Amino acid sequence: MNRTRQLFRTYGRRVVDAGQRSFRSSHQLARLFAAEGILFTFIITIAHNNNNLYASRLGASSYDLGLIASLPPIVGMLMLIPFAIITDRMRNKKPMVMISAIGLGLLYILVGMVAFLDSSRIPVLIVLLILVNIPMSLYNASWQTFFSDAVTPIDRNLVYGHRTRMNTAVGICIPLIAGAILSASSGSGKILVHQIYYWMAFPLALGQVYFLKKTYGGTSEDTGHVRLSDIKDAAGRLFRSKRFLGFLAVTLLVYCGWEMDWSLYFQSQFRYLHLNEAEMSLAAVLGAVTQFITLGLWSRLVQKKGVRFVFVIGAAGFAFSAVVMFVSLFLSSPYQMPFYYIMQSIGGSTFSAFQLSLLQCLLEAIPERNKALSISLYNMILLFSNVIMPYLGVYIYNISGESIQAMMFTFGIVSAIRIVSVAAAFIRWYMMRKEERITLY
Repeated sequence: MNRTRQLFRTYGRRVVDAGQRSFRSSHQLARLFAAEGILFTFIITIAHNNNNLYASRLGASSYDLGLIASLPPIVGMLMLIPFAIITDRMRNKKPMVMISAIGLGLLYILVGMVAFLDSSRIPVLIVLLILVNIPMSLYNASWQTFFSDAVTPIDRNLVYGHRTRMNTAVGICIPLIAGAILSASSGSGKILVHQIYYWMAFPLALGQVYFLKKTYGGTSEDTGHVRLSDIKDAAGRLFRSKRFLGFLAVTLLVYCGWEMDWSLYFQSQFRYLHLNEAEMSLAAVLGAVTQFITLGLWSRLVQKKGVRFVFVIGAAGFAFSAVVMFVSLFLSSPYQMPFYYIMQSIGGSTFSAFQLSLLQCLLEAIPERNKALSISLYNMILLFSNVIMPYLGVYIYNISGESIQAMMFTFGIVSAIRIVSVAAAFIRWYMMRKEERITLY
């Protein structure tokens, strides 16, 4: 009995120590970027991710929800180049990141106020959610540039890995808590909870500013005084880079395959796998848990094999998930759910590999000059695919008959595209494997 207790204590202590190591970092920048990232993830989780639910409870139609899904990315795409010009003229991009965070928090206060309107609720809400995408796009572009300036290449994996790990942990806990509060409320109380979530965005944004002000570094000696006439030359220089074009081609393939099922995945779960809200949440949480558990593995693999190799693993995870859905739709009910939950959790573990490697692959592929402009041009292309590919997936499903067979056919196409993207990512890694790479710690 004493020996058994001792074993439990020993292994329990190891588990606790492992958990503490997962949440700790001796690198000051890693801690600061992680704290700022946690607050931003908090805003995205409780506010941004619930926009459709909030709009539906205010009376939005399916057409209105379609506008909310399609218009904000277009506006964000149009604003990327002007933001890049302004950002590239700044020696330090930190003020731009802080301005975008404050702007996002202020706009979400207005979004929460929409529920007090007696008429024109939905048109006003749509306009505000379009405006929200402006500071959101500015934040994404300026944060990536600031991160690349503030963190040396040798530390990027450590800092970004710790930030991603902490964000993933928040992504596990907060949706469960926020969803439970919404479920426990009833009637108009649900709208009030949504409003509180939106109003929380501003103090959370102030917290982001607090931690950003504490970060050091980020001053770039090479400031690009970009004029409108310089955009063509900058774009030409970027798109003549074989390194960037190879990265762009592979990433675009991965994104196209990923985006095609954004609208279909929910329908597959709800209509054909017959999952209720709790079961869908369980599938999402299981995937997030496996992401958190395996993040340390992918971070160590980046050190040994490089970010391009880990990117291949991330792309393979997307392909595996599409195949899992295809097989789940094919299986009969006794085997369908166990297979889906187990296999989807395994496939979900590689999403953290994709998150960890994507930004680092981008930063090694773009030139140092005018980084904000280069990142914005890259994001514009991805946003353009974001507008097209989800509708293409739905279109294929619709013309195929809107049945379970049509869904299987569509996921067969999605799986094929994702497998091709894995092959492209592997070929790129294989061809570049002999390059002298930067060792990341």
